[in-house]
Amino acid sequence: MKRKPKVYPINIVIYFIAFLVLRVFLWIYKIRKIMPRDVSELKPPYLVLGNHVGFWDPLLIGFFLPEKVRFVASDAVFRTPFLRFFLKGLGTIPKKKNIKDTKVIRDIITVIQQGDNVGIFPEAVRNWTGTSFPLDPSIVKLIRLLKVPVVVAKLKGMNLFNPRWSVKLRRTPVLVDYKLLFTNSQVLELREKEIFEGLSEALHNDEVDYQRQARAPIQSQVKAEHISHALYVCPECKSIDSFRCAGNDFHCENCNYDIHIDRYGFFERKSKGELYFDNIRDWYYWEEKYLSEMVVEMLETQSNELIFKDTASKVFSSSTDFALDYKGIADVSLFIDSILIKFYNLPEKILNFNDLQTINPQVREHLEIYYDGEAYRIMGGRPGVSALKWEVAMNALWKGLGQEIKLSPYINHKKY
Repeated sequence: MKRKPKVYPINIVIYFIAFLVLRVFLWIYKIRKIMPRDVSELKPPYLVLGNHVGFWDPLLIGFFLPEKVRFVASDAVFRTPFLRFFLKGLGTIPKKKNIKDTKVIRDIITVIQQGDNVGIFPEAVRNWTGTSFPLDPSIVKLIRLLKVPVVVAKLKGMNLFNPRWSVKLRRTPVLVDYKLLFTNSQVLELREKEIFEGLSEALHNDEVDYQRQARAPIQSQVKAEHISHALYVCPECKSIDSFRCAGNDFHCENCNYDIHIDRYGFFERKSKGELYFDNIRDWYYWEEKYLSEMVVEMLETQSNELIFKDTASKVFSSSTDFALDYKGIADVSLFIDSILIKFYNLPEKILNFNDLQTINPQVREHLEIYYDGEAYRIMGGRPGVSALKWEVAMNALWKGLGQEIKLSPYINHKKY
C-alpha cells in the first residue's frame, strides 16, 4: 500500500540550508542552551511551547531540539514571497491572526497524529518589551486534546538581542532554557486550571527585571532605531507618533523631549528635565492606558475629531490567501466610527467597524487589516511609523461599541 504523504512536509534541502545558516549564526552570536536529558531523549510527537519576542524565536528553539518541529505562524508572513517559500520548506503551519481559525486546529492534530512535533507561541503574538503577555487560555484545551508531552522553551535575553521593533541584532547573551513541563500522564490527570497556571509560570519572562540583575552589556550603536514602533506617545507633550530615532537616541519632534539608551538598554535624559520612565516596559503600559482612555472619552462624547493619521502610506490589498497587490499612496485616518483611506490617485475607501475583522502590526511591523474578507497591508510613509497604536485604539473602540469578540487578548481591556 502506498504511504499517505505527510501534511506540511519539510523540504530537506531548505532544512539543510537553514541548519547551516543557523549553526554559523549561533556560533557568531554565542547563543547557548540548557537542555535537560528528559527533553533531549524525548521521542516525538510532542508539543513545544515558547515565549515570543522576535523573528528568530522558532528557528532558535527548533534548532537545539533533537527532532524537527513544525511551528505555527501568522499567515501574514506568508504574503511575502521569499518568506512564504522558506516557511513552506520548513513545514510551517499558517494561522489567521486574531480570527477563530478551526483549520489550524485540524492541521495541528493531523501533524501530531502523523508522528511529528508542533511548536506554538501561546502568547499569540510577539511581545514588545520582553515582558510576557498573558497566555491565550485556549492553549489548555489544545494540550488536553493532543494528549502528548509538553516541552517549554524560555528565551532569556532575547528582547535585548532581537527586540520586535528593531530590524538589527545586538550582541548580548541569549539563553534558550528547555524543560519537560508535562508528561502524557500529567496532561490527562491535571485539571485545566493546574495546566494553565503551570504553563503561565514556566513561560513568564520579564526582561526588564532580568536585565536589572544581569546587567549584560548590549553591544550596539543603534539601540534606539525604530523604537517608535513600540513607543508612540510622548510622555511630555502627549503627541502621538512624534518620535524620531537615530543611533542610541530618540526625541519628540513636537516638544524635543529626548532620550538616550545606555549600554544596558535603560533610558536616561540627554538634556535636563524629567525622566518619566527608565525602561520600555513601563512606558509601553503607560501609553496603552493613556491612548485607551483618550479614545474612550472621544467615543463617550461622540467626538467627530481625528484620533490620528498616517500620511503618505503605501497600501496593498489581497482577496486571496497570500498574494498582495499594490494599490497606491494614501493618508489613513482613524475616527470613532470608521477608518478613512484617502488615496492620492484613487477614490477614497471607508472601513466601517462592523466589517473590520482584525487590525494589528505584522511583517516588519506594518499595519495589517482584515476587512470584509480582504487583507490590507499599510506601510507608513517614513521608517518607524507605529502600527501598534492602531491596534490599541481599535481595541478601545471595539470594547466601547460592544464588539468584544474582536479584542486582542494581550491588550489590557480593563475599564480605566
